[in-house]
Amino acid sequence: MNKVTQTLFQSSLIALCLNTSAFAGDVKMFNQPPSAEELGNILFSGKKKAPMMKTRSISFNKIETVMDQPLQQQVETAEAVGMPIKFAYNSDRILPESRPFLDQVGKMLSLPEYTQEKLVVEGHTDASGSERYNQYLSERRAQAVKKYLMRNYQVSAARLFVNGKGESSPLEGTNPFDGANRRVQFYRAP
Repeated sequence: MNKVTQTLFQSSLIALCLNTSAFAGDVKMFNQPPSAEELGNILFSGKKKAPMMKTRSISFNKIETVMDQPLQQQVETAEAVGMPIKFAYNSDRILPESRPFLDQVGKMLSLPEYTQEKLVVEGHTDASGSERYNQYLSERRAQAVKKYLMRNYQVSAARLFVNGKGESSPLEGTNPFDGANRRVQFYRAP
């Protein structure tokens, strides 16, 4: 497979991944910062060598992927980690009380066994405000988390993918307006 074809294929997989997310019910929420090791065990445990996959309509020989199962199924069953990352009101400025959470994510991504791993950083809001604005705000906040990890832990931009979900995925059993829905989730990217 040539480089252009491989890049297009990988871009398509990432785009599909970013258009889905782990269901809110499959999220392990933390109210206190977990350790870097605990995060790594949750997000990257059970990772197996990827099988070979063939396309049907266009033959590129065999394409090695990082998936154990079809992407949609993998993302839906993925272990996601949710954290109550706090931002200044109506802003993407990360508040100091959230830094210990993000520091553990940065430390985890810096551990030798996880230096090649990729994460999706997914921003969520509650239902206050318009749906369109909440979508925009969740994207900005996820981008701010990505920048924090890049700046403070030298995590490559190629290892972090940003996705904003706005108010579309409240935590199971919560009122959509509940502040618990303002969170950032992390899950393994393909």
